[in-house]
Amino acid sequence: MPDEQNTTGNVITEQARQWATEPFEQHETTVSRTDIARYARAVGETNPVYYDVEAAKRAGHPDVLAPAYFPYTIRMQAAHLIARSDLEPDGSSSADVPPLPTNRAMAGETRLEMGALIHAGDKITLNKRIVDLYEKSGRSGALIFVTTEFVFANQLSEMVMNERFTRIYQ
Repeated sequence: MPDEQNTTGNVITEQARQWATEPFEQHETTVSRTDIARYARAVGETNPVYYDVEAAKRAGHPDVLAPAYFPYTIRMQAAHLIARSDLEPDGSSSADVPPLPTNRAMAGETRLEMGALIHAGDKITLNKRIVDLYEKSGRSGALIFVTTEFVFANQLSEMVMNERFTRIYQ
C-alpha cells in the first residue's frame, strides 16, 4: 500500500488513492543471446562475454552475460507497447497516470539497486507497483509525486534489479 504520510494538500482524491493500490500485471520473459547481443551493441559494449558463449564460460559464466542495466529492455519490450490512443500527451501510458486534474508530467528521481547477474536463458519476472503517492505545494501550484517500483527477479527468485522511479505531475 502506498505511503501517504507526505500528503499535504487536497488534489489527491480517493479515486487516485484507490488507483495507486491496483495491481499491475506481472511480465515474464526468457532472455536470449540475441537480446543480449542487441543491447550490448546498442550501448557500445565490445567485451566478448556479451556475444560469445565460450568467452563467457572461460570467464566463469554459464552462458552469455547481459551488460549492466539490461533489465530496461524488458520494461521496454513490445509486450509493453500500447496503442497511440492509450498514450498521454507526454507519451506515458494512460494506465500509469493517476486519475487527477493534472496536465503536465516530468521525470523525478530514479534509484537503482543491482543484484544477480543475468545470462542468456534466464527467465526474468518483472513486478510493478505504486509505492508512494503524495502531494507538495510548489511555486506554481500543487505537485503530485508518484513513485513506482519495478522489481526484476530471475528464475531462482534472485533480484537482478530494483528500480524506483518518481514521476511528478502538475
